[in-house]
This record gives sequence, C-alpha cells and structure tokens, in this order.
Amino acid sequence: MGNPEKSASQISRHESSSPPPYAEAVQESHYETSISPGGAPHTSTNTGISPYRPFPPVLSAHYQWKMITPVFHLGDTTDKRLFAVKVHTGFSGYGPGRPGVVLHNGPTDKHPMLAAAGDEYYASSLSLNGIITLPSLSDGTAERTCTEILRAATSLDTVVFRFSIEVGPNNNELWREDFEWRKSKGNEDKDLVDAPWKCGFKLFRLSPQTGKGSNTPNETLQKIATKDQELVAVFAWSNTLHLMDPFKIEFRGNGKTGALGERFALMTVITGLRLWGLRAQRRTSESKVAAGEAREVPGTAG
Repeated sequence: MGNPEKSASQISRHESSSPPPYAEAVQESHYETSISPGGAPHTSTNTGISPYRPFPPVLSAHYQWKMITPVFHLGDTTDKRLFAVKVHTGFSGYGPGRPGVVLHNGPTDKHPMLAAAGDEYYASSLSLNGIITLPSLSDGTAERTCTEILRAATSLDTVVFRFSIEVGPNNNELWREDFEWRKSKGNEDKDLVDAPWKCGFKLFRLSPQTGKGSNTPNETLQKIATKDQELVAVFAWSNTLHLMDPFKIEFRGNGKTGALGERFALMTVITGLRLWGLRAQRRTSESKVAAGEAREVPGTAG
C-alpha cells in the first residue's frame, strides 16, 4: 500500500519529478523573513501565491494503493485529491536534504509548491523545531518565499508547538498573532472528535485579545488561562486499523469561519503535516521535546 511513512525511505537520491526536493526547492527560492513581529500591522496588496481553492473545514489525508510512493493527498468528502503532499527523507544529518514534506498547489506533485515543512537547519540533533516555508507576503511570484519557525516546547505537563503568523480576513491588511498546537493526553479530549477518530493536537489562538500592534512576550502568553484561548483547529488520527485514511485536520471557531484568513489556514495545514511527520517518527513525546529544550542554546537556532 502507498504508506508514505514506510515508502519515503526508499526514495531515490536522483528524483526527476517536479518541483525539486524540499531542501532544493527552499534553497533555490529567494528568502525573506516575515516582517510583522509582535502583532504589528502589515499592509500588502498582494499576499503571494494562494491555494487554487479554499481549504475545506475538514481536510483528510488519503494514502494511495501503491507499493512504493512518497505522495499522498489531502481532500474532503467530495474529492479526496484536492492537494498532493510529497515526503522527502533527506540524505544527510545537516544541511541540504533535511527531512520534510512539500504541500503542492494542486492534486499532483507536478503542481507548484504551496508550502513546505522540515527539520531546522544546523540545529541540535535533539531539536524538534521546524522550518516552515510559505509564499512571500510581498511578491506574487512562485520564486519568492518566506520562512517561519515552529518551536517545540513543554508546557503545562504536555508538549506544545508554537508559531506566529499573519491573520486577517482582508488580505490588504494583516497582523501577526500567536498560536499553539497542544498535544492531547489520554482521553481528555475524546469529545472533540467522533469515533473512530482520536484527538492528537489542539490548535489554540493565544493572543486574540491583543490583536494589532501587540508586543505581548511569549512568557505572558503562556500564562493566559486556557478558558481565554480560542480553539481554532484540531489534528486527529484514526483510532482503527484503516491505514488508508490516517489523519485529518478540522478547523474550528474563527479558523472555520475564515475570520483568521487564508494565510492562517495554510499555516495550520502545513504545521499539521509537520506534526504528522514527527508523530510517525515517534518524536512528539514529552521526554524527547524536553531533551531538545535542554540542548538548545538561546540565539543559535533558526
């Protein structure tokens, strides 16, 4: 069967499919970092390459019935092949060829790269921070990208993955807000999804009350009571042996209504794919994330 978790390790070093592997695709692009830190408004008349169609409220993964393939699909109940995802395992511990996934802007891996996620370059081997590659905010061509960091941490006796991203329903004026994927423990979130699905991670909007112009430090965000944080997405996996439909991403609240915008939706999907990859590698345990935190030296990552 076409299980990318197993078949990806058999990808040839000399792949001929387009676009190039994750590391090459990212390196060949013109980098720029996001320019609206701390919630400051960013005015733009062009938000770069957009998904060819909006993401549905529920986006499910579907593997292919092939013995060896690094490609699977994301779709909904009407079309299981809305977006292609290609897995890249990498061939060295550091530098070019780092493991990652590429989300394509169409149903095949021949369509342009829409976003990518992979291990952080030159980080400690224990670090679980990830590099997220997105379309540029300032240029509408496929050759320009920007990067964000998905940071792994332990908080409130669980594992979290934090990021910041531009939000807003109007693409002409966006501002940055902070979000956190929080790992579910045991059956505490069994009511969030219906059987046979099991809630794996919950995405919370950490700073909706601050909005534009906020400079709220991460330390303060960690102290905000859970009741004041809005649930905007859920990452769930199948709790059965039905391996062809392994996981899904469900938008909730303002994530579902579109109030947070297209860029937030894309970031949610690509970081969800990053979580899927880490879980497949058994790298989301509290002990492993804590070990990465202990080894990380401030100012050297990224």
